[in-house]
Amino acid sequence: MYKSILKDNRFKVFFAVFVMVGWAMAYPLIKLGYQEFQIDGADLGGKILFAGIRFFLAGTAVTIFSRLRKIDAEISDRGTLGWLFLLGLVNTALHYMFAYVGLGFNSSARSTILDSMGGFLLIILSTAIFADDRMTWKKALGCVLGIAAIVSININPGEDFFADITMRGDGMILLNACCTAFGGLITRVISRKMNITRATGYSMQIGGGLLIAAGLLAGPRRPWTITGKGIFILFCLIMISAVCFGIYNALLSVHPISEIAIYNALIPVLGVIFAALLLHEELRPQYIIAVIMVALGIHVANQK
Repeated sequence: MYKSILKDNRFKVFFAVFVMVGWAMAYPLIKLGYQEFQIDGADLGGKILFAGIRFFLAGTAVTIFSRLRKIDAEISDRGTLGWLFLLGLVNTALHYMFAYVGLGFNSSARSTILDSMGGFLLIILSTAIFADDRMTWKKALGCVLGIAAIVSININPGEDFFADITMRGDGMILLNACCTAFGGLITRVISRKMNITRATGYSMQIGGGLLIAAGLLAGPRRPWTITGKGIFILFCLIMISAVCFGIYNALLSVHPISEIAIYNALIPVLGVIFAALLLHEELRPQYIIAVIMVALGIHVANQK
């Protein structure tokens, strides 16, 4: 039943935008969570542990939901277990490990642009690999509009954007973008081997567990401060991960990847808007223009 709804192009747009809004809202919520739990900017171990707890519990929530709905995992062979572990490793553990390391040594503006390349790289790889997904001039134009919008919200006149390029900063963010792209490809492959909802839950538990182990090995710099507000923020992040990853992976399993991946361009654009609303950062007119550019790019890319 749910697959027929997701296949409908009208619902596809709604669910894809819903997912991107959720992920964009997660960025300021993570910052608020750090404030509540008193995880400082230099506490890499604390940040990775926070991410691990978030994704492990999100995966557990998806798994419990699947079992309550009596959704069979439908694992076809032992090789599927290897793909499942690879999805958890790439799409959750390495993805967020590279992100947190890179953000510690890079400006947020440049990180946003480099991170967004993952969605466009996914489109290029998907159209090169999968027979049901072909590159067209409309998809190429949509990517150009999306990239231009993301650049426009991060570049200021007179700034040297390419100054201080480093492997531990820019390199880590680019590796994070590669994880985004390859995670999408692995999701499409594994959706043909087992139920994608169960795969989403299991993979987030695997990735979250690996992040928890890495965070504990790195060691939080100080004990966390537990507050009711902090628990509520963490709960919101868990639900965003559970719901959004579940829907996004399901969309990738029933639609050409390029038609869904182009929506990722909304995340950095909506992220700065939510940051302005929730964190009281400056809201610039160019942010609204960027949203329009991304929306136009998505519309063009999805034209048959």
